[in-house]
Amino acid sequence: MAIYNSNNAQGNAPIYDAATSWKENCLIHNQSLLWKNDPVWTMDNLKRLEIIFVGNPDETGSTFEEKLKKQLEQESENVYKLFIEILFIYYLFPHSRSIRYETKVSKLKDIAEWKGILLDKDLPILKSLQKGLGSTGTYYNTNKFDEISYLILIALKLKEKSVADRERIVSDHQELKEFAEQVRTIIGKRVTMQHVLLHLIMPERFERIASWGHKDRITKAFTYLTKNSGITDTDEKLLFIREHFEEKYGDTEVDFYDTKEIAMQWESQKKTPLPNPMPGASDTNDDSLTSHADDFGDNLVFQNADVLFQQVKTAIDNGKHIILTGPPGTGKSKLAHAICNIYNKKPLTVTASSNWSTYETIGGYHPDRHGNLMFEEGLFLKCFKEKETNQPLNTWLIIDEINRADIDKAFGSLFSVLAGDEIALPFEDVDGKTIILKPQSVANDKPNDYTYVVSDDWRIIGTMNTVDKSSLYEMSYAFMRRFAFIPVGIPKEITTSLMEDYLKSWNMTEYPNVEILKEIWTLINNYRKIGPAIVQDIAKHTLENEDFTSSIILYVLPQFEGLPIQRIREFAQKLSSQTQASIEIEQLDDFITDFFEDGLF
Repeated sequence: MAIYNSNNAQGNAPIYDAATSWKENCLIHNQSLLWKNDPVWTMDNLKRLEIIFVGNPDETGSTFEEKLKKQLEQESENVYKLFIEILFIYYLFPHSRSIRYETKVSKLKDIAEWKGILLDKDLPILKSLQKGLGSTGTYYNTNKFDEISYLILIALKLKEKSVADRERIVSDHQELKEFAEQVRTIIGKRVTMQHVLLHLIMPERFERIASWGHKDRITKAFTYLTKNSGITDTDEKLLFIREHFEEKYGDTEVDFYDTKEIAMQWESQKKTPLPNPMPGASDTNDDSLTSHADDFGDNLVFQNADVLFQQVKTAIDNGKHIILTGPPGTGKSKLAHAICNIYNKKPLTVTASSNWSTYETIGGYHPDRHGNLMFEEGLFLKCFKEKETNQPLNTWLIIDEINRADIDKAFGSLFSVLAGDEIALPFEDVDGKTIILKPQSVANDKPNDYTYVVSDDWRIIGTMNTVDKSSLYEMSYAFMRRFAFIPVGIPKEITTSLMEDYLKSWNMTEYPNVEILKEIWTLINNYRKIGPAIVQDIAKHTLENEDFTSSIILYVLPQFEGLPIQRIREFAQKLSSQTQASIEIEQLDDFITDFFEDGLF
C-alpha cells in the first residue's frame, strides 16, 4: 500500500478524494471539479488548450501569468474553467511549505477574474489544497509550462480513446505507467508531473515521491533487497522495498521520508552539493531541491516569487554578488535579509553614502587615547574576522542604496581580492606587520592580527532605488561584472486576491477597503511606480478612520517629486473621480500648491 500512512490520521483524505473525483469525473468523463454540471473536460476544450498553450509557448521575458493571460484572452468561459481546474490539479500535490494554500487559491481566482467568472473560495474541494502530500522541487515551481502541458496532453490523449479504454488505463498500473511515459516523450523532458500524476491516480501502487532523483536514490540504497528479485522497473522496486519494511516493522504506516530508520538509509546517497547551496538543495537541475520561494518568509509577497527566487539562487550559487533593483517600497531590504536567512548567514547592514572612501570600507589609521595611530578596520574587514580572537568570520554585507556611493573610490583594493588576488594594504598592525587581504583559495595562514581572509562564499547584497539612480554615481564595468542585477518590481497587474495576499502578510486580514486600496495603488502606478510598503502605510492610516485624503498627502504625493505640476493635479482629479475613495480634493489642491508650485519640493 503506497498511500502515505492512514489518510484520515494524516489529514490527507480530502486530497485523495479530490484526485479520485478528477479521475472519475474529468479524465474518464467530461465533467467538472469546481463547477458542477458544466462540461469542462471535453475533447474540444482540451484541443483548444493544446493549440493556444502547449503548441504556442510564449518565449518572451514576461511572467507566466502575463503570457497565460494573452493565450487565454479570446477563449470561451469553459476553456478558462478547464485551465483553472488543470491548475488545481497542478497545486494538489505540493505541500504548503512549497506553495502556500493562499497562493494556490489566489492564482485560481486571478484567472477566473480575467473572464469575470465567479469562483467560490469557500468551495469544500478547495480545502484539499491546504496540506499537500510532498515536495515537488524548484523545477516544478519555475517550469510551469512543461508541467502543465504534460497534464493537458495526458487528458487529451485519454479523450482520444473510448470510455472503456480510459477506465482500463487508469485502473491498470502497468498500462497507466506506459501511457504516462508515452505522453512524456511528447514533452521531451523529465517532468515531475509524471510522478505526481501516477500517485494521484493510483496511490496504492505508486509512491508519494515526485522526484526522479529520489526514486533512483532510494532504489540504489536498497539494492540489497531487490537484486535477486528479478524486478527492473523503478516503481516496482519501490513497492517491493515498501512491502519488505511493512513486514519487518509489522506496520503498514511506513514512509520513505517520515520513517526515520528508512530515510536515514537512503538520504546518505545524496549527491555532492554545490559550493553554496540553499539548505536542502543539491543542484539546479535536480528535482530534489527543497527550498522554495516561500522561504522568503510570510511577510514578503512578490507577484513573481518563483522566478525571483531562482534568479537569486542561480546568481549566488554561481559566485556572483547581487544588487536588488526596483522602485521605492518593493521590499528590497527585507528581501536582502531573507536571502541571508535562507543561506544561514549573519548579515552586517549599512547604508551607502556619497562620502564613502576606503577609510570607511577597508579601514585606516585612527588615533588611540594615547595619541598613537592604530589601524582601524573598515566595515568590509569587519565581515571577515573577529577582532578580539582573530577567528575567521563570513558575515555577509547588505548595502542599502549602494549606488549612492562612489563605488570605485570606496571599494578600492577589494576588487582585486574578489578577482582572486592577494593584496597588501598600505597599513601596518600594532607589531608593524603589513595588513594582508586575501581570498580563501590562497589562504593557508593560522589566524593572526594582520591577515584578513575573504571566504569563497562571502557575498555582498546591495539594493538600488531605480527612481533616483540616474542622479547618483555611475558604476564602472569592473564593478558591475562582479554583480548580478536582479529586478524586484511592482506587480504588473494588481488584483483583489493579490491585494489580499499583501494585507495578510501585513497582519491586516480584516482591512475593510480592499477594493479601494487596489484602485488607489493602480492609479498611483500610472504616474509614479511605487512598491507595496507605501501602500501598507496607506492601509495602516485608513484602517480606523478611512481618511484617504491625509494618507495620500502623507505618503504618496511626496513620491511625485520631479513630475510636472499638471500631472500631479491630474492625478488628484482622477483619484477623486475614478476611485471609490472619499477624497477632499481641496485639501489635495492646497497641498500641491504649497509643496510643489511654491517650490518647497
